[in-house]
Order: sequence, then C-alpha cells, then structure tokens
Amino acid sequence: MPGTDVDEVARTGRPILITKNGKPVTELRAHPLHEGQPAGVWKGKVMIKGDILSPLDVDWEALQ
Repeated sequence: MPGTDVDEVARTGRPILITKNGKPVTELRAHPLHEGQPAGVWKGKVMIKGDILSPLDVDWEALQ
C-alpha cells in the first residue's frame, strides 16, 4: 500500500534504509519538527539595544 513506509517513519521516528539491487541507496527519515512559531526561534537569544524604530540621525553613503 503506497505511503505505508512514510507513515511508519512519521509514526515511529525510525529511519528506513532504501536499497536498489540489494545495495543501500538512501535513507528515509522523519524531518525534525520545530516547536513554536518561526518568529519565536530567536526568543531569549537576541537582545535589542536602543531604539530600533526611530530614524537614524546620519545620512547613508548611498544618499549622498
């Protein structure tokens, strides 16, 4: 039945070795799941210093 191996890997987390003519070719493994939303990945790892919303008081070289 199609999808059975994929479902098994997803359910158990155990990889399955895929062979061709008895020789290992690749391995089917579950993709690691990331908990939380992508925006929360940096929570607790990044510190904002100063005001990041107000305009800068300097001219950029590209604007000169």
